Amino acid sequence: MTVIPIMIELEGKRVVIVGGGRIAKRKLSGLLDSGAELTVISPVAAPEIAEWAEEGKINWKQKNFEPTDAEDAFMMVIATDDPAVNAEARKAAHPHCLVNASAEAKAGNIHFPAHVKRGKLSIAVSTNGASPMLAKKIKQELQAQFDESYERYLEFLFEARQLLKKTQIPQNTKEEYLRGFLDEPFLQTALQQETLRELRRLVDRKKDLE
Repeated sequence: MTVIPIMIELEGKRVVIVGGGRIAKRKLSGLLDSGAELTVISPVAAPEIAEWAEEGKINWKQKNFEPTDAEDAFMMVIATDDPAVNAEARKAAHPHCLVNASAEAKAGNIHFPAHVKRGKLSIAVSTNGASPMLAKKIKQELQAQFDESYERYLEFLFEARQLLKKTQIPQNTKEEYLRGFLDEPFLQTALQQETLRELRRLVDRKKDLE
């Protein structure tokens, strides 16, 4: 099976998680900030899942899965330790539903890669099921390489790009700026702030000429 990486917007989408154990908790932890409407179907749940439900971050239906639970689901995460329940949940998913089947990856149509997130920076790692342990190892290496300073750096790159769009300097000069911002010294906060001040002056200069 050939898979391709893709980024997806889940804001406001209904996501159903069938199961309340360790795997369901791990998958949920990566979905909490997605803006999706998260519903867990399970008679019992890990303490963290119960806590998220109490905090209103998710909806926990404390019961066994029924086919009607899959209605209107944009995505389903099937993560129980009961093969019969897993099979029933897969069968209940409508044809256009995205399905992640933890116990039988090939039975689903999406996978959750190992994921490193630093603000606006997202890096995904997948071995297509060959070695989850290797994916985890590479993730740890990436976390060390791209530390928390990259959150601030990405915010700088974003703001700098937006300011450049507002200037009247030639397009090739704008591209030179953007390439220069990729140099390692720009990881330093002081240089970032100095550069933003310079760009704001260029924007103000354009306003003065208008």
